[in-house]
Amino acid sequence: MRRLVLAAAAALFPLGAAAQEGVVRPRTTAEDLQMFSQVLNQIRVNHPDSVDTHRLFMAAVEGMVRAADPHSYVITAARLSPQKEKDFREGRAHPVPIEWDFAGGAPVVRSVAPGSAAARQDILPGDVLVAAGAQPVRAESAFELDVTLAGPRGSTVALRFERERVDGSLAELERTVRRERVDEGSAVPAALMLDDSTGYVRVTTFSNERAAEDLHAALVRLEGTGMKRLLLDVRDNGGGMVDEAARVAGEFLPAGTLVYTSEGRKSDVAESVRVRRSFWKQERQYPVVLMVNGGTASASELVAGALQDHDRALVVGRPTFGKSLLMRGFPLTDGSAIVLVIGHLKTPCGRVVQRQYRNLRANDYYRMSRAARDTAGRPSCRTTGGRVVYGGGGIFPDVVTPEAEPDPLWLARLGEDDVPTRWVGGYLSANAAAFPSAEALAASPRLPDAALADFRAFAARAGHTLPTGPDADARLQRVLARGIAYARWGDAGYYRLVAVTDPQVREAATQFRRAAEVLRPVP
Repeated sequence: MRRLVLAAAAALFPLGAAAQEGVVRPRTTAEDLQMFSQVLNQIRVNHPDSVDTHRLFMAAVEGMVRAADPHSYVITAARLSPQKEKDFREGRAHPVPIEWDFAGGAPVVRSVAPGSAAARQDILPGDVLVAAGAQPVRAESAFELDVTLAGPRGSTVALRFERERVDGSLAELERTVRRERVDEGSAVPAALMLDDSTGYVRVTTFSNERAAEDLHAALVRLEGTGMKRLLLDVRDNGGGMVDEAARVAGEFLPAGTLVYTSEGRKSDVAESVRVRRSFWKQERQYPVVLMVNGGTASASELVAGALQDHDRALVVGRPTFGKSLLMRGFPLTDGSAIVLVIGHLKTPCGRVVQRQYRNLRANDYYRMSRAARDTAGRPSCRTTGGRVVYGGGGIFPDVVTPEAEPDPLWLARLGEDDVPTRWVGGYLSANAAAFPSAEALAASPRLPDAALADFRAFAARAGHTLPTGPDADARLQRVLARGIAYARWGDAGYYRLVAVTDPQVREAATQFRRAAEVLRPVP
């Protein structure tokens, strides 16, 4: 066997040498097709196993599509149930509320839909899906995985994840995740006054056809209570319908204002999308701080880009994800289909939102999605007021805030074992009267010392040794108060507590002077 391997290597060596010495010219499509035929023939003639030729062809098709870009994919008829796909498309089968990326062929959590039950189950970006319902994952695209995991509304599926902790150790997590559509609830789970003049609104998705109406209702209510400035939070908003993005932009920009443009190889892809119907009765001139992070993607990036380009908002936070593409499906003769990127979207001043993927391996593309990226080498353009803004990798904030520090290992392990959630239920059963309203808890988001002592004892019985001291107590207070708010009042209570206990919200609220400086009337 060794002699055969060495002989094969010796036979190939002259080809490598010739390629190194000669001038490399672009190969023609005919030459490449001939080479493909040669490879197929060699496998059929020489491979000792019986090989399904169609499987080889489909593997080549999937390889070609993956090589084109990280987001195009193949829906293989042999792996996907046509009936289940039909049920999924028509809304009879509900997905798990998790956005997936595929890195090195493995499904990786990109984000968990805010407002979903899964968002409070300690499922984090970067977690690798290992199995679903005790079966290994065979899907090879996010869409295929969505269909595979879908099922009746409200039903659950057992998912097993692998996570690399901050110390480099690996943890295996079992999570029972409820199937639900985030577009069925409100896109605005929190709208409140942080003080006498500062309003805060959280928009969690643009998959909801009522997102613009939900936002409009929230703003009208806050303006009626004296709001003079607005914190608009689209962190971890994975996007949704681009039409809804244009409608949301119409809450802050007058009719006819450019929201985004699209371009591709074919002329029918090119389009300039403008605000069709503005919600304005009269121009709103209060300053807006728009909060973004690495989970802000797709349609929410278009909103951020439009408000930044037109000097209508100061963007604060971390660079956004950088995914803004037009995609279209094309059927294949065997019943499979390919879904291809056919165009890119740009902000009003001409920035490409999509992060660069050429000459990058898929693993590196996804690994770097939340990496710190400065303005060096980014394409830029000028806003309506003449400010320089940057694209080419998401929306780059006007004010970049530090990356949130990961939870310490002891706190991460509490979440992995679901200890806070298990404690909250029992504690509330005995102490519900101590929490009369979400507003009261938000005004003083601190649990009694006895509650903290009770939790520490509960955690100890579950096998966790917790550190003592002010920092550990503050972290526990934040986690447990949010848990109580969700258990008692649902999403509205949870996001209200997030708003008043999040250090990043407090930091963003210090930027209104700069937001007022960039605010200019849109012509």
